[in-house]
Amino acid sequence: MSTKTEHKPISIELEIEGKMQRFVTPKRISGTLLKEAAMISEEINSGNVIVADLDSYMQFVCNVFGNQFTLQEFEEGSDSRDIMKTVNACTLFVMGQVSMAAEMLLKSVDLAEVDEKKT
Repeated sequence: MSTKTEHKPISIELEIEGKMQRFVTPKRISGTLLKEAAMISEEINSGNVIVADLDSYMQFVCNVFGNQFTLQEFEEGSDSRDIMKTVNACTLFVMGQVSMAAEMLLKSVDLAEVDEKKT
């Protein structure tokens, strides 16, 4: 007999066509995103982020949200200062650290604080 775990969603707001729109993650997140989340998290935490990877990081966020918005809508609709925080929060979310991801998206959280909580 299997018990289904109720997974909580996270949400983000993007400015699209001059209006703020809220997007919520789907109920089910594909297991295929786990490897990508782990790889992105490792790159961010090691400081090996290169400009060439930014599009793939932002596409990852689109994938986590079930492609409810395009890469261009995410990039243009986000505050540039929040993009890496959103990417990092999505990696945490996919890896099951939902409350930490939600906290990161809701307020200004220093990434160093997140690293301390992980250990």
